This record gives sequence, structure tokens and C-alpha cells, in this order.
Amino acid sequence: MRLHVVFAFAALASCKSSGSDGGAGANGSAAPRIITLSPSATEVVDALGAAGELVGVDDYSDSPASVKALPRVGSFMQPNLEAIVRLKPTVVVVDDIHSQTAGALHDAKVATRECAMHAIPDVKACLRALGGDLGRTRQADAAIAAIDKAIEDAAAKRPARHPKVLLVIDREAGGVGGIIAAGPGTFNDELLAVVGGDNVLAGASTKYPKIGGEEVLRAQPDIILDLSYAGHDSLAEWDALKVPAVATKHVISLKDPVLAHPTPRMAEALQIMAGAVRLDSVNRTP
Repeated sequence: MRLHVVFAFAALASCKSSGSDGGAGANGSAAPRIITLSPSATEVVDALGAAGELVGVDDYSDSPASVKALPRVGSFMQPNLEAIVRLKPTVVVVDDIHSQTAGALHDAKVATRECAMHAIPDVKACLRALGGDLGRTRQADAAIAAIDKAIEDAAAKRPARHPKVLLVIDREAGGVGGIIAAGPGTFNDELLAVVGGDNVLAGASTKYPKIGGEEVLRAQPDIILDLSYAGHDSLAEWDALKVPAVATKHVISLKDPVLAHPTPRMAEALQIMAGAVRLDSVNRTP
């Protein structure tokens, strides 16, 4: 299920490399051959202007468009070691859940760069680290500056009233059971805070709490943002819950892939989130 890729994010990131001296491309030798094991890492490589050096990506990377033609090396949760090694990469960008794969790659004499991707600081940390590896520090600095500016610009436009928002990541098909929501410290929670929404689960003890209809009723959200694949098909199931978001038809399906994982495309992600939390317009799809 693609949600394994999209929302297997927890804790803030650190980036570290192993395998080669100084990182791929640092010594000015042959062009790097890069493989990424997450959509976030693929977009970081693109933000550094190095998409042309990618030789393989995970099953779900689809941005930039050029990567759609590249060989696939397995899912985020299950990378295919044989497929990776067969492509003869000089560096593989792994996430923090890929310790077993990273160890096997080390044994195969393939360098890795760990970039855990859970939140906005992680995106900037990976840009710095991978930018240093690839000799693209100038591009990394520019991408980080663009992220900071996008956040500053979006924050300046926050509404005076902050709506209470429920961010739904997953739920059962055909109903509102089995809800998994975005709690504090997640990428979408960060986006929501920047544009002036108040997460109704800000006090949750986990990043992705599982809640039921009773919790939704207690929270009384003004807006429900349904990022689940069930929400992409129908929002009618929410009508059974008597909350302000349902009464005012502010139950919104967000299908945009840019919200599915931490990304350097911050301006685009914030623009979509800002539009979704406006209470002065009704935006309910499908």
C-alpha cells in the first residue's frame, strides 16, 4: 500500500554517509550514479540539480517527470538489493529505516548516504549533506533559502482566525473507521501550523495516532483534510459525524502528491495547504 511509503515517518532526521571517501562526486571523478529509496530523497536530488545523475529510484518516486522512465529498485519498505547492485550505483540515498539494506550495501562496497525524512528540518539537513557529497553546496544553499522564503511568505498570510483542523492520513474504505491522523511533528502538521491552522491532535502522544469517530466528535474540527486513498474516492462517509466541518461542507479531499511526503517543493505544498484551510470558501471534493 502506498501509505507505507508516504507516512512511515517518525522523529527528526540526521544525515550520515558511509562507504566512500568524502562522498560521491566529491573528488571530481566520474559523474555519480545515484539511487534513491524514497520519493523525498529523489526530490532532494532534483532540487540539487542532479536528477540527471539518477540511475534508479524507488517504486513510488514520480517527481521530477524524468524519473518515471528510470529503473525501479523496490518499495520504500522493501528495497530490492539485487536490483540496486545491478545498476552499479556510486551512492544510494537511504532513509533511517533502511539499516539492513545499508549494511548489505556496505558489504557490497556500495556507498550510502542516510537521510531520514520526516519533517521540514530533515529536508534541509539532507540538502546540506547530499549537496556536500555531490559538490553542489551552492545549489543546496539556494534550495534551503527557497524553503525558508516559502515558509516566511506563507506565515505572513495566516488568517486572523485559526480553524481547528483534522488531518486524516488513512481510513477504512467506505467508512470512517480505522482513522490514522497526522499528529504533532509530522510534515503535514508543520505545513498546517505555517498557514495558520490548529491541529486538533496537537496534544497527541504519537505522530500518527489511530482514532475513532468518538474522538472526531470530541475534537469538533472546523475542517477535515482527508489525504487518504479512501477520501480520494468519496467523502460522503463523513456525513454521519455531527461536527462543524461536515455541517459547513469543509471536508476536503487532498490528492496532491506534494503533500504525501516531505519535499523541497515547499512553496507548492504550502500554497495547497493554505487554500485548503480557508473557511471563507467551500471546497469539498469529490
